[in-house]
Amino acid sequence: MKRWWNMVVTATTVLLVTVVVRCTAGYDILAIFPFSGKSHFHMFRTVSDALTERGHHLTVVGHFPKTPQEPQTSQKTQIVTINDDDARSKGRGSYTDYSLLGSMPIYENFTTDEVMGNGYLEEMLLILQDGLDNCESVLSSGKLDQLIQTRAKFDLVLVEIFNTGCFVSIANHFGAPVVGITSTSLYPWFSGMVGDVVMPSYVPVNLLPFTSRMMFAERLINSVILIAMKTYYQFKYEPAAQEIVNKYLGKLNGGTVSESLNNVNAIIMNTHFMFGDSRPLPPGIIEVGGCTYKKPMPLPPELERYVAEAQRGVIYFSMGSIVKGSSIPTTQFLAMLRVFGRLDGYRVLWKWEDNPPPPEIRPENVMFVPWMPQFDILNHPNVKLFISHGGLMGILDALYSGVPIVGIPMFADQFSNMNFIVQNDCGLQMQLDQIDDEIANYTISSILLDDKYTKNAKRLSALYRDRDRNPLEKAVYWVEYVARHRVNLMLKPSTQDWWYERCLLDVVFAVFFTVALTAYLVKWVLFKSRIATTTDQ
Repeated sequence: MKRWWNMVVTATTVLLVTVVVRCTAGYDILAIFPFSGKSHFHMFRTVSDALTERGHHLTVVGHFPKTPQEPQTSQKTQIVTINDDDARSKGRGSYTDYSLLGSMPIYENFTTDEVMGNGYLEEMLLILQDGLDNCESVLSSGKLDQLIQTRAKFDLVLVEIFNTGCFVSIANHFGAPVVGITSTSLYPWFSGMVGDVVMPSYVPVNLLPFTSRMMFAERLINSVILIAMKTYYQFKYEPAAQEIVNKYLGKLNGGTVSESLNNVNAIIMNTHFMFGDSRPLPPGIIEVGGCTYKKPMPLPPELERYVAEAQRGVIYFSMGSIVKGSSIPTTQFLAMLRVFGRLDGYRVLWKWEDNPPPPEIRPENVMFVPWMPQFDILNHPNVKLFISHGGLMGILDALYSGVPIVGIPMFADQFSNMNFIVQNDCGLQMQLDQIDDEIANYTISSILLDDKYTKNAKRLSALYRDRDRNPLEKAVYWVEYVARHRVNLMLKPSTQDWWYERCLLDVVFAVFFTVALTAYLVKWVLFKSRIATTTDQ
């Protein structure tokens, strides 16, 4: 008995030591963020830094290394550095850049002419083409070759889910659980492929300007676009992406681009159920909207003075990082300036990337600044209005801050984002090519003079900020959960691969056929009986 008891104690001790060592050492996590948009990467770095602070060891593949230049050491050496024994023994995490810098242009500072003028369907095709270009540029640069060819072992792979599946295929190559991460909602080609339920009757494609309250024509367009994009993705895009992967990397162990999404264990998504329309989500799609937020910081002295001294308040104007605010057409730009100049007691902060306009056309109450701490500015109590392009990150910043919005949507999900804001009386929107003095003055003045927009924005802010837990902690928890248990949270039935199976159309057809056949047979029997009766008479 004593011997048996000693064996139990020994086994328990070994198990506890193993768990403690595992938790102390942290997980080896490979993070692949291939899109070169800085606004997207802001979320990814925030999550990566949080994982590092928890003691995990991150190898981050991306276009925005923490060092200003590409590291001088070889890429292979960098893979080794994440296994630093000293860091492990002291329970510290590590963040190692595996730089893609220079493999493709950074996705920023486009002009309004470059992003506008496309139809919705054409724009979707352009976004997918950007995904192929992204895949081609990164793989042809050879920057990922050493990483893929090494036998580096990872406990989990974190990979961006956006406009290409080729990097999801690469993530599967390492044989570790895969967690997708996206700074937007899922685009139409990925919806329904990762275990979520797609209902085009009330869930609009996020690249269309619809809400859940769709009329017949809108539901028809929504359904047709969704089917068209998923069909195009499957039969045109996936073969092209697979061809690029095969060209530069050969056949990977993780399966094809087409198969890769089936192996995604969970997806971390920068959304929140309060912002948007209700939709069914599986437990594996984890909403962490607002995970990038920290406590608002005081503004730099010059900005603080400018904002605080505005008698009636401040209007903050920014078109984000992808589009240059200074590229707004001259006619619309001058109309906005004239309207701002007539706003007595208000000041305007305008994110302007180029040299400021000449003094003779620049109102005294407008300050042009190339970069500003947006989140901190929006949380200043004297900021009354946010003029934005309607990008998701900016919208969420304003929602957190309770500031109403005037949107000037230009492309991608900005139209649907602003439709939600307008529908909830948290702001208004203008079309860039239609802006003149009258429209700009009416739109801006309507929000500044009617406090319903501010009240509704603050109400949504209260709903958005009231959480059961910090969203960043939630993201970290579920990454650790998947790494710890290697479980697939998507709960996607392997036997329901076809859309008609998920929609039960095969069951509906079978029931309809059975009822029709039964009715026909009954009618036939009755008919025969009637003939027999007539004959007997």
